[in-house]
Amino acid sequence: MRAPHGKKNRQPAQPENRLSLLQTFHLVAKMGSFSSAARGLGISYQSAANHVRRLEQIYGTQLVEAERGSRRVSLTGPGRALHASLGTELETILARIDLLMRDVHSVMRVGVPQALFHHFFPRIVAEFRARHPDTELAFFERDTTLETMMQNGGLDACVSERYFGDPGISQVLLGEYRLALVYPVGWLKSYGDLSGIGDLRGRGFITYEPGQTIRARAQDFLNERFGAPPKVVTSASGSTSVMAMVNSGIGYAVVPEWVADAQGENTGKTVLDDLQRVKVYFGCSAFLERDALVADFRDACRNTMSADFAGVADRGQGIR
Repeated sequence: MRAPHGKKNRQPAQPENRLSLLQTFHLVAKMGSFSSAARGLGISYQSAANHVRRLEQIYGTQLVEAERGSRRVSLTGPGRALHASLGTELETILARIDLLMRDVHSVMRVGVPQALFHHFFPRIVAEFRARHPDTELAFFERDTTLETMMQNGGLDACVSERYFGDPGISQVLLGEYRLALVYPVGWLKSYGDLSGIGDLRGRGFITYEPGQTIRARAQDFLNERFGAPPKVVTSASGSTSVMAMVNSGIGYAVVPEWVADAQGENTGKTVLDDLQRVKVYFGCSAFLERDALVADFRDACRNTMSADFAGVADRGQGIR
């Protein structure tokens, strides 16, 4: 396939057409042949080849070349550069467009950890719906799978305690919160500081499921204090479940400070000022970063969460 001699009088493709051309090129590059890409898209071999030729006309350079004696194709230097620049973002965009085409009304899909959802989102939803009463919010209470769901186009936005570092996902910091140690009253002899934390060594530790930020941070902290890993007896996916176990006297735990405020009368709490605070991020697909609905939802999250986090930080150490 030869490169065109020039681009004079060429008409640029419309955005929606160019997306279709890029989709075909992406599959040709990924599968190594026009026929495989055509089958994947449900179009003819000739249509797939024409899509790539049209893209070559737009960019003014050859993107693919046929391998001798084979129906397979390989990428040229510019073709490899274009395919690398698409990365996973094109697949995310195409997956989102496919889902949007199935919807008959406006829906925003949001992923958020359970504890954050229970504590903050009734107020966030109320603020957002005051501005967008006709938009449906579909929530997915997740933690460890949020990054994958965002990458696969299964979510429009998320609130997470992790920074993904993915160029296809735009993230901004909403704030950070402190962690607190909660335990059955009587398990610690000294409530004024953590000098007696060794009293908990050997006691049952209630924590979050593997992969969650708080579990890893708490285990590192306790391992350093005990000189040995804490004795995990139960794990759960959400803070409500963890606190229920502690309030029942089954074990002790490390939870967000605002979760610890709901401790029972037989449960003690000590804020862990020496433990690194947990950052909370708002994330959305990069191509939705300027979307009006997403921007308003991000503002509602920031308004509610940043105020709460600042209020918690101003309380001083809470000890019971």
